[in-house]
Amino acid sequence: GTSLVDPTPGPAGQGGGFGILTSQGLEPDTITEAVRARMPTPEEAQILQLPAGEPVMVLHRTTLTRDGRPVEFARGVHAASRFTWSYTFKIPD
Repeated sequence: GTSLVDPTPGPAGQGGGFGILTSQGLEPDTITEAVRARMPTPEEAQILQLPAGEPVMVLHRTTLTRDGRPVEFARGVHAASRFTWSYTFKIPD
């Protein structure tokens, strides 16, 4: 019943999806991402306009609340030659 399920393209609202989740008492706390490479399906190769032999990168992201409740799952398939992931991590004490 929130704007997160509205199929209209555009921002989910002030603070984006995490702002909406927080306003519903589902504040995101932890994100786990897994990235892997594989060869594309024929449909993916066509949609992404890939040259023959180019792999894709697949990203799975799961967002959890502090008590471990999953509140978001995202899956992205990207042309390996046109996408970069960059991470910055704070080193704990």
